[in-house]
Amino acid sequence: MKIVTLEQSKIAETKLTDKQEKLIEFIKTKGAMSLNDLIEESGISGAVIKRLRDKGIIIFTDIEKTRTACFDSAIRKNRKAIILNDRQNQVIEEISCYLENNIFTPILLHGVTGSGKTEIYLKAIENVLKNNGSAIYLVPEIALTPQLISRIAGRFDKRQIAILHSGIAESVRYDQWRQIKRGLINLVIGTRSALFAPLPNLKLIIVDEEHDASYKQDERLCYNARDLAILKAKMVCAVVVTGSATPSVRTYFNARTKKYRHLELPQRVDDRPMPVVEIIDMKAQQEKSGKTPILSDALIAGIKETLAKKEQVLLFLNKRGFDTFLVCADCGYNFRCPNCAVSLKNHIAEGVIKCHYCDYTIKSLPICPSCKNSRILSYGVGTQKLEKEIAKIFPDARIQRMDSDTTSRKGTQEKILQALEQRKIDILIGTQMITKGHDFPFITLVGVISADTSLNMPDFRAAEKTFQLITQVAGRGGRGDAPGKVIIQTFNPDHYALMHAHNHDYKSFYEEEIEFRKALQYPPFGRIINLRLSSINKDVLIEEAHILGKLAKKLSARHGNTAEIIGPAESPLSKIRGRFRWQMLIKGKDINSLHQIAREIINKHKNRQVKITADVDPENFM
Repeated sequence: MKIVTLEQSKIAETKLTDKQEKLIEFIKTKGAMSLNDLIEESGISGAVIKRLRDKGIIIFTDIEKTRTACFDSAIRKNRKAIILNDRQNQVIEEISCYLENNIFTPILLHGVTGSGKTEIYLKAIENVLKNNGSAIYLVPEIALTPQLISRIAGRFDKRQIAILHSGIAESVRYDQWRQIKRGLINLVIGTRSALFAPLPNLKLIIVDEEHDASYKQDERLCYNARDLAILKAKMVCAVVVTGSATPSVRTYFNARTKKYRHLELPQRVDDRPMPVVEIIDMKAQQEKSGKTPILSDALIAGIKETLAKKEQVLLFLNKRGFDTFLVCADCGYNFRCPNCAVSLKNHIAEGVIKCHYCDYTIKSLPICPSCKNSRILSYGVGTQKLEKEIAKIFPDARIQRMDSDTTSRKGTQEKILQALEQRKIDILIGTQMITKGHDFPFITLVGVISADTSLNMPDFRAAEKTFQLITQVAGRGGRGDAPGKVIIQTFNPDHYALMHAHNHDYKSFYEEEIEFRKALQYPPFGRIINLRLSSINKDVLIEEAHILGKLAKKLSARHGNTAEIIGPAESPLSKIRGRFRWQMLIKGKDINSLHQIAREIINKHKNRQVKITADVDPENFM
């Protein structure tokens, strides 16, 4: 950036025009300023400035302008001084001891929702910065940063903080990265990529909501930021605190086997009660037409009662759009994406049918493209359909939807959360982005529309993910003075994941889940590498998949059958963005052996028409 200053000594000896004199007086009044601001504010052309520069009266000085992320947040700042309770003080004292020792220490901070984990993170960061160290604070999603920033603003020096995530402009991220590299930043807050920030004297890494699948990157370089945080902390002899109300089974196993330090916060702040959970069996809920309704009688009654008390409702449904799929009643035509092996979702608000994987979009069709008849039936329910149903039952309620469709524009997410905080929203409907981290005291009723969505996923962690989702969304309720209530709708009311979520009992869930993992040698008792194969040519892909499958079995035999080869088989999502997909799992206890087999397969794979990607410890099997 060019800064304009005056060379006063040369003004008296130079003949000036009226415009030149006017410009000189303007600079004398305003002082040194940037060239762009000078032209804009003075209203004098750049040609006049250039002539004065040629005469030596104006001097240009180049200075570096650093672009920074915005720290202003519409979400409230906590104005009250927070006093830690006895258990929180014990935890922060223990973390402080580990920080003083400068020894690599992995810690699991297991605290129920609303137990004050964030305040412990901030106290630990305060401790590190006072001792001239630096820290990284990771959150799983951008949705969590506005409220976090509002808590941090005013607590630490903004000039020494960088915010890094995909919602920040690339130019701002570049400037912040350079400031970090120069040692001018000592606290980095962000999503998974923030872990790579080159902070000097790194002493502390915090991984908030460590169980969250958003920490895993599935494309290009496959990595899990939680696991990488442990590795990075080990490399620089730092403390890493992984925190969650619902730790991943693998992390909790490491804590139970003393690989990690285990710190617990079993009670909510101020001894607030955990919300009461009610499970509704949707098999018993039938309309006169014989269909199962979207909302149970209990949930409708609960919403009415909550609205009458001027309190807020949170409804969670892990499907955006209007319907799950569309089909022609006459010929059975299924509206599917031509690029992906998935159904197109109906988005009535935008008047389109859309693919959620490649964004293929067409206008909503009133007739079937196959038989030209107009009997198009819709099945399932998405957030848009739920919003319409709620508006029909509660016409006077102020309803807002929060999913990736309503938050695609910059700043819309924060506006929704601000409106929720200011109690301008009575009922918030949303997907996973509403389930964790947010703290709004007037939400007293949480409704889970369908707990079965995640239970039926083709994944050995389906029960774990369901327990985590239910517990996290339930934890958004009852965080203020009024007690909370959670209503879970399901067709599997006796499933152990739901029964333990009903009792807020993580340990019992873990004991049941770990026996299942042990019996089948799933993580944490074994490791998995997923080799993903894809090609635009289906026949070439199938042939190559079978060739590599035979090779994998030979390599496993050569390694003493230490690895089990599962597949190759077509992926559950068999086509995405025009590429057909297969996968093969390499499973076993010895990760070095698995790595060696995977490496040999990749090295011997020569077919350029087929892309192969290795994903170690995969989170997604779709």
